[in-house]
Amino acid sequence: MGIKNLLFPTKNLCYLCKDRNGVVVDFICNECRERLVFSNKEVDLDTDLIHRTIYCLSYNKYLKEIVHDFKFNDKSYLYKPLAELMFITIKNKEIKDIDLIAYIPIHRKKEAIRGYNQSELLASYIGEVLYLPISRNNLIKYKWTKEQNTLNRSERLKNLKDSFTIRNPNEFINKRILLIDDLITTGSTFKECANLIMEIGAKSVTCLALSSSKS
Repeated sequence: MGIKNLLFPTKNLCYLCKDRNGVVVDFICNECRERLVFSNKEVDLDTDLIHRTIYCLSYNKYLKEIVHDFKFNDKSYLYKPLAELMFITIKNKEIKDIDLIAYIPIHRKKEAIRGYNQSELLASYIGEVLYLPISRNNLIKYKWTKEQNTLNRSERLKNLKDSFTIRNPNEFINKRILLIDDLITTGSTFKECANLIMEIGAKSVTCLALSSSKS
């Protein structure tokens, strides 16, 4: 075994199940890939300020466990296979003519506790693949809020109101933005951030999420 394999023992490793015996493509073995269900679905968030809103995968039990590990069990490395899956949707749904990639921010205290922002990791990988710049630390969440999945629809809207701000509006002016998040629930977070970006003069906002628990 070479030094490279000792330092980076990820060759032929499925990032989802850690198996090394199967055929692995883009960090996912065939068995795990068969448990994922592509939706490539567009959803209507009832706002004229969002150009398109799309999510990639159905939120089945298997994906729910993966997302939970990604966000709460310190498995930040999962951004690689998950972003690759999102890239498939970008190609299939012909998401193009993008100038800048942004991501849904989390509060700095929450990011400090978790150690990373999962949406930023996804956006960074997608930006590398598409050779597009990433807007970092510009769209920020400055107000601490309750977890959205603990609230009903009306509470979610109130919970997020005036939670976000933009430090440098010039970065978004006249730009076509791809806004990345991991999950859509009611769409309130996407709407709040997209509206803010459009109000300062962006040309368009396309929202892309890994999955959706939105019923």
